[in-house]
Amino acid sequence: MKVICRDKTLGECLEDFDRLVKVYGALRAKLIRRRLDTVRMAESMEQLRGFPGRFHELTGNRKGQWACDLDQPYRLILKAEGKQVVVVMEITNYHGK
Repeated sequence: MKVICRDKTLGECLEDFDRLVKVYGALRAKLIRRRLDTVRMAESMEQLRGFPGRFHELTGNRKGQWACDLDQPYRLILKAEGKQVVVVMEITNYHGK
């Protein structure tokens, strides 16, 4: 699938690994890259359920979005735009703890 970003700033960060490390730290930067590579390899969002990272659909006010684990408690938040495009929405701790 094709991966795009919700906003320019996040997209620039995801494209530059040194910047990604500076913003998110080395461990999280590596996990972000790994998860995005997994998304690119997948043929559908449903297929992601079987990959490492615990890809799962969200509910409530995040219905329509998916999350996958990074380092606890951070998640990569994704949203499908059609069948072959995935938008990176944010990298966050949406539980707020």
